[in-house]
Amino acid sequence: MILKPTALLRKFRRSQTAAVAVEFALLVPVMGVMLLGLLDYAIMAFHKMELESATRSGAQYAMLDSSDTALISTTVENSTNLDVNNLVVTITEFCECIDGASVSCADTCATGSVRSFMQITAQYTHTPIFIPGTMTLSGESIIRTQ
Repeated sequence: MILKPTALLRKFRRSQTAAVAVEFALLVPVMGVMLLGLLDYAIMAFHKMELESATRSGAQYAMLDSSDTALISTTVENSTNLDVNNLVVTITEFCECIDGASVSCADTCATGSVRSFMQITAQYTHTPIFIPGTMTLSGESIIRTQ
């Protein structure tokens, strides 16, 4: 039995035996790219949580000795598994009055004593695996030192 070309074409259009394989082949790359982007986002969120935790560790050390800022910075660096070459730790001391007005730490307040604070900030340059470019992640903790 020999089929005419038009009958063969009609039979081919009605056949759906390979349709699932074709759809699967079209969707796998799209789903793969979405999955890789989700993986990059999860790694970035984990690094952000590490920065927050490391600054809290530095703040805990600052409660013991707020005068040694180099050791506070080292505590932050040692509290994370991130690459230290991409990590910048900044420690800032500032003072406020009870009403929230910023003053110099050497000044006095009309409404009471001066309150001293320390802000510990860590910034990390994150390089995603699958997304081109870099992102700057940061974490910070503020504690009252006096």
